[in-house]
Amino acid sequence: MKEKFLIILAFLSLFSCDETSDVLYKDSFEAYSVGETPSDPWEKTGNGIAVIDDAKSFSGNKSAHFVTGEGYNNRAFLGINHIFPLKNNAYYGGLKMYVQEASPNGIHWTMIQSSGKVKGEDYSSEIRYGGQHNKKLMANYETQGVKSDCWKHANIEIPEGKWFTLQWYFNGNQDTMRLWLNGKSIASLTVVDSGEGCVENDTNGQWKFPIMENVLLGWVDYQIGGGTRNIWIDDVIISLEKID
Repeated sequence: MKEKFLIILAFLSLFSCDETSDVLYKDSFEAYSVGETPSDPWEKTGNGIAVIDDAKSFSGNKSAHFVTGEGYNNRAFLGINHIFPLKNNAYYGGLKMYVQEASPNGIHWTMIQSSGKVKGEDYSSEIRYGGQHNKKLMANYETQGVKSDCWKHANIEIPEGKWFTLQWYFNGNQDTMRLWLNGKSIASLTVVDSGEGCVENDTNGQWKFPIMENVLLGWVDYQIGGGTRNIWIDDVIISLEKID
């Protein structure tokens, strides 16, 4: 009887591992102390603030609070790279976000980014989701080493003053990215190979995706004049399979 019980436990354990093996990383920020900047495996970049807060949370009692200022130097991102490189150079991401007030019209912002060297090329690229015009969401592509800064806009505003769900898919081998807001796909922000236009266009309109080395979450306003942003992020998950 005891042997049968142990066999059943072993079977259930194997089933549980298989069920969750596609999840590469997740964090609800509950393990950190209030006021602490999350560390290992997180790495903070920018002069802005990224600390644990108990004033707002989607689940549990804590979340990561980002306070950013005007211009690139005053960004605040938390990034991880320990799960990279990825199988098939592709992943799904998900998080809960609370935006007190989004950047005003004309200010280009980013909230999700992955980057790395482009295979077979002598430059790197960054693939991003953020926004710009009238607080509406946007896909963005920028290169380092050659000059390309390209976009694809949506007619959907980022929610303000409430929690919402963002999910995204980056596939570096297929030059493809997708975004979901509160579980609904935003078809206008699906990019395959190219977007709508480019400010600088050394890649001839092509969005050549990187061999991804990281994922950055947070906020940056690239221009001045937008004031201060307050953003909260909770329940981050990175997975090889689509997140329900």
